Amino acid sequence: MNFKDLEYFQRLVREKSFTKVANAFHVSQPTITYAVKRLEDELGAELVYRDQSHKQLIITQAGIVLSRHISNILKEVTIAVTEIDRLKEDTLDFGLPPIIGNFYFPKLSSYLFKNDLMSHIHLVDGGSRDLYGLLRRGKIDLALLGSTQPIRDDDLTSEILIEKRFMIVVSPNHPLAKRKEISFSELKDEPFVLLNEHYVHPTAFKKMAQQAHFEPQIIYQNSNLNILKGMIREQIGIGFLTELAISPEDNLVMIPITDQPQPTFMISLVQREQVLDSTLRGQLIELIRGFSQQKEQ
Repeated sequence: MNFKDLEYFQRLVREKSFTKVANAFHVSQPTITYAVKRLEDELGAELVYRDQSHKQLIITQAGIVLSRHISNILKEVTIAVTEIDRLKEDTLDFGLPPIIGNFYFPKLSSYLFKNDLMSHIHLVDGGSRDLYGLLRRGKIDLALLGSTQPIRDDDLTSEILIEKRFMIVVSPNHPLAKRKEISFSELKDEPFVLLNEHYVHPTAFKKMAQQAHFEPQIIYQNSNLNILKGMIREQIGIGFLTELAISPEDNLVMIPITDQPQPTFMISLVQREQVLDSTLRGQLIELIRGFSQQKEQ
């Protein structure tokens, strides 16, 4: 079965016109006609027919079934080509969200330089949700992702490395700054500044709010962590962040939440299931695992 024939047919399902498909691929109309005929002969089923009375091209049930599977076939072929190209380059596209990167990368980078791996690694920045999508599409090789639940995906392998708490974050001058702990329900009158949907934080925040039975005042959301920290310092609002996001240099106060149960911030090492093993990948994974164990001790 010819992949080009599949591409032609998939476009025909969308356009319902041999002429439009031929123009889109810069080929003759008979080329498209013969491609469809080849597919019909191979499958032993009619895929399209012309409704002469209404001057329409109709996709048969067999054609609809084939089209549904073609989408998956072409997607996997595209991913395979991308992965093979990266193998030739001897580099790894490594997804690293900013919060996890700040926690891992400064120390991890020294290991990478010592083991002569840094020049073979291309860092891809983005929120965990965005990087998850890139992994599924084969655009990156592996990633460290944040989540509130274990990542389960038939196309991906995942292992949880570390779990951290979510905290309420306030300015040192905020009235809550002296609190040793706090229940989420006590925050119903507080304005919140939060990370947006590119991150996993909104999922955890929504769960906490539902459990506390109130609708929080969210006055601002952004993907830039430094902007949010600045707004918290200026007491524009309070924050809800994983403890990994805050360092002593931030001059912010973290307050543990007492509610139980509560979601945790899970850091997982995630990669595509079908990706071929490589020495470079294996070295990076072992370094990450070893570094994670040190951080937990």
